[in-house]
Amino acid sequence: MSVTELTAIAEIEERHSREAIEAEIARFEERVQQLQGGAITAEQFRPFRLKHGTYGQRQPGFQMLRVKIAAGVLKPAQLRVLANIADEYSTGRGHLTTRENVQFHFVKLENVAAAMRLLADAGLTTREACGNTVRNVTACPVAGICPGEAFDVTPYALGVSRYLLRHPDFHDLPRKFKIAFSGCEDDGACAVAGIHDVGLIAQVRGNNGTSRRGFKVLVGGGLGSLPTEAAVLTDFLPEEELLPTIEAVLRVFTETGNRKNKLLARLKYVLRAKGIEEFRRLVAEKRKVSQAPAEVFTVPTPIRPVLVTIAGASLSFATETQNDPEYDRWAEHNLMSQRQTGYGAVWIKLPAGTFHSNQMRGLADVLEKNELTGVRIAVNQDLVIPWVPFDRVRAIYDQLGTLDLATPGARTISDVTGCPGATTCNLGITRSLTLADVLSRELDGYSDPEIQKLRIKISGCPNSCGHHHIADIGFYGNVRKVGEQQAPYYQLLLGGKVNADGVRFGRQIMSVPARPVPAIIRELLAFYQADRQPAETFSAWVTRTPDTTIKERLRPLAEVNSATEDLFVDWGDTETYSLKLGRGECVA
Repeated sequence: MSVTELTAIAEIEERHSREAIEAEIARFEERVQQLQGGAITAEQFRPFRLKHGTYGQRQPGFQMLRVKIAAGVLKPAQLRVLANIADEYSTGRGHLTTRENVQFHFVKLENVAAAMRLLADAGLTTREACGNTVRNVTACPVAGICPGEAFDVTPYALGVSRYLLRHPDFHDLPRKFKIAFSGCEDDGACAVAGIHDVGLIAQVRGNNGTSRRGFKVLVGGGLGSLPTEAAVLTDFLPEEELLPTIEAVLRVFTETGNRKNKLLARLKYVLRAKGIEEFRRLVAEKRKVSQAPAEVFTVPTPIRPVLVTIAGASLSFATETQNDPEYDRWAEHNLMSQRQTGYGAVWIKLPAGTFHSNQMRGLADVLEKNELTGVRIAVNQDLVIPWVPFDRVRAIYDQLGTLDLATPGARTISDVTGCPGATTCNLGITRSLTLADVLSRELDGYSDPEIQKLRIKISGCPNSCGHHHIADIGFYGNVRKVGEQQAPYYQLLLGGKVNADGVRFGRQIMSVPARPVPAIIRELLAFYQADRQPAETFSAWVTRTPDTTIKERLRPLAEVNSATEDLFVDWGDTETYSLKLGRGECVA
């Protein structure tokens, strides 16, 4: 390793030192005092606040605190710290996001620094969780255990996260920047690399008995108002080129991103303007002068068995002799086989990502009691416990049950993704979080395998925090006037997906009222079941069925008038609906 690379690594360690982090928190406290004393304005404070993961919400006087969970990896001690923050400074619960973050709402600004110190002691941070920064680096939640992966991407995701966090050149970008790691091409339910500014898909190349690790590199993907599939920067990037190349992409973005119009500032707009060939040329130029270390990340995943004591065990789930239909129903979708013989991964279904403090502490106890070292957050807002010996699965199921964490149906149609929406977000139009929770219960009874595998994702506005563009059935909030009153509505999208063939964004079908959404979904599924051809998937059926035909079938449920019951009351509300938008916090 060169002197330059050694210097770079030393600088990384310095900016993550305890002294540097304490100085960072003290500076935050100082700025809060300046704000409260009138020395700076709220507008002057806003970019600084966002850079430190503190996000305004629609309720005056409260903040949302976003905690970055690199690669979604959480250890028991960290779960307990999150629980303490939930109880001391928030509402007794957190929210898991599609970026593998943990968010706390209704936090008072004067309490943020205290929460930051608790997080720092646990190796966590809110730094650069919001604003025009490199956001949380995500990874496949079954990395290291997936039977189909090329290799474990966890150490690479953690290494990139550590290198870019607090990097002096990348905390004031033209716009936010998102990175994701996947262990295989077919990553639709894992990391969705194809919708990221930089998506990295593990590859192994080689011949004559040798093999090399590397990545297929995708650039310029994104959702929001202009959903865009990422372009291929290179089909194979050797692993040691990972940091220098990501740094080069960021430097190109820093210089070419639109700083005058934040609505056109994401990397996808740079790609549209320059084209992939010119973009490759610019990245290659920046790579030549990159000082990022050409490092091979050989650190094993921090989530692994303390001691592998089972070898050659059967991968059958049938380790229990007792007849228990409820357990069997849970195990069907909440338990998966690892590639390591004798072990399975347990999926914890969390409706709309809601995670209560008692569950955080209880889960930490379950992990330690069973000698398990950690849990991972999935992009669908679930949790995954890897490295569970099959002979302990039943006991863990019982322990999770006492915490209300053994809800069956993980990774099925009832496992609905939803952003906070109008519950707390300034841009939220509808209460997507509540609707997601309602649907997770109302859609639990389907046994049809083709319906069970469907994914529903809901956003409270068009910005796609809930990933509605890539769902089999997606919704985003909007508003319509019925007579003289405003009513909460959703735009229905169908047929979105991410897989080895690439990204397909759902097509917009129609706008529907919020209240009958559960009935509309059931009618849509009944239409599919009655009209499908033998062995036809929902995706194939949607592709061949015209929009007008679907609209005709759903229109009786979507038609309303001013007398329609509950039309003007959104899910989770008791008062008549009224659109209330504040200033968005996504653009610093």
